[in-house]
Amino acid sequence: MPLNYAYSASIGRELRLDSIDTIGISSQTLAEEAIQAGKIETAITLINYFLREMQIMHGILTTWIQDIIRYIIEKSGAQPGMDVMSAEAIVRVLKTAELGIAPRDRCLAALQAGDHAAAIDWLDKMRLEFKNPHEILVAWVQDMLSYCAATWGEESVLESILHTHQSIWGDRYATWDQMTAWEKVALTVEGMRGGHFSGARRRGDVQVSEEEDRFVISFDPCGSGGVLRRGDPETGRAPYPITEHGTNREPHLWTWQKTGVHWYCSHCAIAMEWLPGRKRGHPLRPLDHNLDHNAPCVWYVYKDERQTREYHYPRTGLVKPEDIS
Repeated sequence: MPLNYAYSASIGRELRLDSIDTIGISSQTLAEEAIQAGKIETAITLINYFLREMQIMHGILTTWIQDIIRYIIEKSGAQPGMDVMSAEAIVRVLKTAELGIAPRDRCLAALQAGDHAAAIDWLDKMRLEFKNPHEILVAWVQDMLSYCAATWGEESVLESILHTHQSIWGDRYATWDQMTAWEKVALTVEGMRGGHFSGARRRGDVQVSEEEDRFVISFDPCGSGGVLRRGDPETGRAPYPITEHGTNREPHLWTWQKTGVHWYCSHCAIAMEWLPGRKRGHPLRPLDHNLDHNAPCVWYVYKDERQTREYHYPRTGLVKPEDIS
């Protein structure tokens, strides 16, 4: 399948900008196909990019973990500066571990030696070296946000996520308004592909389709909140057990005015709809959250955000501006 690994000036680096037919296919799968077809240079590009996809999301999750820990320590009455020092110390091993490097190097060595079966095996080991801690990190976020809700009330979850918003989502989407619609799709899919291991095989398979006014991106399941809620289809691991305060009991504008939303999933409402809607007048990248854990998670990237459909606005307390049709 054709690969379009190219530099995006708006995003500031290279990433996959494939066509709609291939953008949702796991980078691991494309690398395997290239290996089997003897397309060594393409395979090398994909192997290194797959590693980068996973490194990006690992960095985001560890930053989020550190910021929640910092928030909890600060709320607990620590002296100024102790929150930062303590949080950095707690997550230090997560940030310094060189995940994926050794299996990537062995994968490339096997490829150069012509041992395609071994290269494919090492490629999967590289994925697992990120996937296994990824599952713990997602559950850790859920658990700590549940602790915040139980200790300081549900509004503390919003406060905590706003505490870390800029360092995670603000920085990642800083040039969103300069991107083309397809660059927005590519950046979105990248995070859920190698970053969150979406799809039944947990390789990062994503469904992308096009409508007249928007692109539709679907995860079945989403590899983070979806797997947390549904369980891991690859291993058969059960859903993460939800504590008494693991979902919201009160409807909030930042939980789509619903109750029963897992705290991990609430960041989608906050970072993609509630907060940008208040800053920009319309949601950044709205989604159709579903309380049915077995339903796909569906996100939208509008070709012209001024044409975002009416129904996305009221659920987070927004009113569509009158000058936007």
